[in-house]
Amino acid sequence: MTQFAQRHTTRRTGNRIASLLLAASLSSLSLVALGLPLAVSLPRAAWSAPIDDYIAARDRLAAEVAAAVKAGEKEDAVDKRNASAIKDLQARMAALVGPVRFQGTQPAPIFMPTTLISEYLESKEPDGLLFSSSDYLTRFFISPEPVFLNWLSGRAAAADAPPVFRAGLAAAAGSAPLYNAVLGTDAAFIKYMDLPVREGAGPTVNAAFGLFTQTGARNDVPNSIVVTRVADGRVVIGAADVKVEIPPLPACDQIWSGYEAKAKALIAAAEKAKNDQDSRWDESAKVEEEGAAAYRACFVKAAPALPFYAAAAKQAEALLAAARGE
Repeated sequence: MTQFAQRHTTRRTGNRIASLLLAASLSSLSLVALGLPLAVSLPRAAWSAPIDDYIAARDRLAAEVAAAVKAGEKEDAVDKRNASAIKDLQARMAALVGPVRFQGTQPAPIFMPTTLISEYLESKEPDGLLFSSSDYLTRFFISPEPVFLNWLSGRAAAADAPPVFRAGLAAAAGSAPLYNAVLGTDAAFIKYMDLPVREGAGPTVNAAFGLFTQTGARNDVPNSIVVTRVADGRVVIGAADVKVEIPPLPACDQIWSGYEAKAKALIAAAEKAKNDQDSRWDESAKVEEEGAAAYRACFVKAAPALPFYAAAAKQAEALLAAARGE
C-alpha cells in the first residue's frame, strides 16, 4: 500500500464481514428452518409468490424506518424497527426465491439489503439472498428478476447512478458498476476483462476477471472471477477467488513502475510541504489510477496467450454451472 493509500483509505471491512458470517451461521431463516428441501434445481414456480406484495412491503417498511429516523427516534428503537423489517423481508424473499442451494456455500443465506437505514451504504444493496462459503470467498446472490429490475430502476433514477444502469438490465449485466453494487460493499470491485464461457441461447450471461480491493488497484493481478446469469426469471451473480496461480507479468509491471515513481515523487513533495491540502496528494492519486489502468490494459492484452487463462475460463464455467444450481 502506498503512503497516499495509507493516509486516505477509510473503508473498514473486518466488522462487516464478521457480522455477515455470524448472521449466516445464526440465521433462523435457513431453508431447513423454513421447511424447504435442499433442491438444487431452480424451478420457475419457486418464485411465483406475489412480487407486487414484496415490493409494496419493502417500500412501506423502508418508509417507516425513514420516518422513525426523521422523527428523532432513539437509535436502539430505530435499530429494532430496522431489524424487524429485515426479518420480515427476508421471509418474503425466501418464499419468492424458493428452495435453492449453490455449490460451496452454506445453507443459510443473508438477506440483502442488510439495512433499510438510508444513512448506511448497505441500504443501496439490491434485494435478494446472498449465499456464501464459510470464509466468504465464494458468494452467490439471487433475486427474482422483477424485484431486481425494481431495484435497478430505483438506482438508475439517482443522481449518482452509473450511466449503464440507465440503459437497463441487459446493458448493466456483467458491468463493473453492477458487480460493485451487488458484491462490492466490503471491498470495491475493479473489472479487468471478460472471460469466454458457453451458455445456451436465451440467458444473459457474463463471466469476468476482477479485483476486490480495499485500497485501490496497482499492479495487481486479478484475485476473483465473477459471473452473472439472468435466466428463468432470476438474476444470479456469483464470485469466487481465482484458483489458478497468475504469475507476475514483467512487461506490465514495468509500465506500472513508471507511474509509481511519479506518484512517489509527488507524495514526497507533498509530505515535505506539510500541508494536507496540497494539490499533489490528489495528483499522486490520479497518477496511481492512471498507472493501474495502464497495467490492466497490458494484462488484458497479454492474458489470453498465457497458460493461466484457459484454466481461469474453465473455473468461470464451473462457477456458472453452480449459478444454474448444478
